[in-house]
Amino acid sequence: MRRSILLAAILIPALTPPEYSVVPKQVQVADGVVLFITPRYGDVGLDGNSVAIISRDGVLVFDSNGTPAAAAAVLAQIRMLTDRPVKYLVNSHWHWDHWYGAEVYKKAFQEIEIITHEKTREMMMGPALAFNKPGLETELPAYVKSLEKKLAAAEAASPPPDSLPRLRQLVEADRFFLDQKTNVSHTFPTRTFKDRLDIDLGGRQVQVLHHERAVTPGDAFLYLPNEKILITGDLLVNPIAFALSVYPSGWLRTLERLDALDASVIVPGHGEPLRDETLLHATMTVFRELLRQGKEAKANGMDVEAARAAIMPSLEGPMKSITGGDPALAETFAIYLVDWYLHRVYDELDGPLTDDIARIPRHKPAGD
Repeated sequence: MRRSILLAAILIPALTPPEYSVVPKQVQVADGVVLFITPRYGDVGLDGNSVAIISRDGVLVFDSNGTPAAAAAVLAQIRMLTDRPVKYLVNSHWHWDHWYGAEVYKKAFQEIEIITHEKTREMMMGPALAFNKPGLETELPAYVKSLEKKLAAAEAASPPPDSLPRLRQLVEADRFFLDQKTNVSHTFPTRTFKDRLDIDLGGRQVQVLHHERAVTPGDAFLYLPNEKILITGDLLVNPIAFALSVYPSGWLRTLERLDALDASVIVPGHGEPLRDETLLHATMTVFRELLRQGKEAKANGMDVEAARAAIMPSLEGPMKSITGGDPALAETFAIYLVDWYLHRVYDELDGPLTDDIARIPRHKPAGD
């Protein structure tokens, strides 16, 4: 149960209760371009990066966090930086940790334009909500209840365990996440685009772009040509991207498009900004090998697990570049990137992929 909750939580962010404070970290990317990084919610939820682009006429926000509380905390910081209104909100894709705070911006700025790719709006208004429903209604409440029982036992123990304060904090954070997730007011896009939308933001040129199906059917990313700043959403994550229900060939071609922009700064969907293209290139190398070797393995009758075991040694170089040799990150790399991506390579080889959200693959360790 706990593993399924954690997997679902990657795409199911939520907020915190009144006593639980969300404090985003503020990172100055460039003059008037500010990144906000929100810490995770206990052990059940992540939050996507949010970026504010500030001009003399107003503000564009890219991605509105996973919970209203996080979005409100980001907006409070934006208001300390400028008194100009937020005129545009661009949400990169349908994953919950990037758009569930949209209601905060709509309430604060009635004239705001909320922008997504046309496919993302379709996903947000139906399939995405259905995909999230089991985790929200059954799995996550059951997990929080199990933690509450564990906390009650710890509080009744004499003497109480040393872990009691940490357990209390964990229960508080997880309850907050569930409360925020349950009570969110879904706020949908007011404007969509297909391939490109150019915005003149008080003299700042902002390109809202889509290349092809990659992480989702409708990934949007931003490019500021004058500043050479690229803001990717989950097309790139620092340090490891999540490959659930992705489009393998399209994702690689999209990363190649990002690479061709030759950006000076890359702001990923999660994690710190990047001042070079090392992570981008390493991720592309992994994808090329999984596509090439996956095709050969499937043609030779190997199942996905056997193919993964055979391919992993050839990925040692890019894996070390991505993980820095950290064993925990190496495990994440093997499951959330390699295993999930390779499953989708096999799906893609069976025929054209639909826009349906694929189930989470059951990871089988080598030797099972």
